[in-house]
Amino acid sequence: MSKTSIDRNKKLLELEEGLIEQLILKDTTNSYVRSPYGFWYYKSVINPDNKVQNAKSGDTIDFKYRIRDINNTIIYDQNWTSVQTTVLDKEKLFTGLRSAIKELSEKESGLFYIPSFLGYGYKGDLNKIGPNEILILELEILAKKSAL
Repeated sequence: MSKTSIDRNKKLLELEEGLIEQLILKDTTNSYVRSPYGFWYYKSVINPDNKVQNAKSGDTIDFKYRIRDINNTIIYDQNWTSVQTTVLDKEKLFTGLRSAIKELSEKESGLFYIPSFLGYGYKGDLNKIGPNEILILELEILAKKSAL
């Protein structure tokens, strides 16, 4: 990667982080956490059983999600009505979704602000998500079966 593209990526990340921080400041209801994965989120539903662990690599996860753009326009909604199943880190999910799943446990939901580098990056998804697009991800973990 050239120095020019590195500098361009750093500037893009700074811009995206600034936009996300503005959205977070407008939301006076929820407390956001900065994930070590590089996104911000809050849990809208928390599992009251404190013995339940977050999803981890190899777990089988049943989940639903919805993706919106930074203007709150729904991009993908069909996934909210149908349950998806994945073996975490064993199947192809975009990085932000895979990492967001790891922040929740069974019967939890959250809202995630995903910078473009964790979404679909400079190419978009070649369908509805454009290049360098910040994503708002609503995620619900319905069930988790731990890896053996």
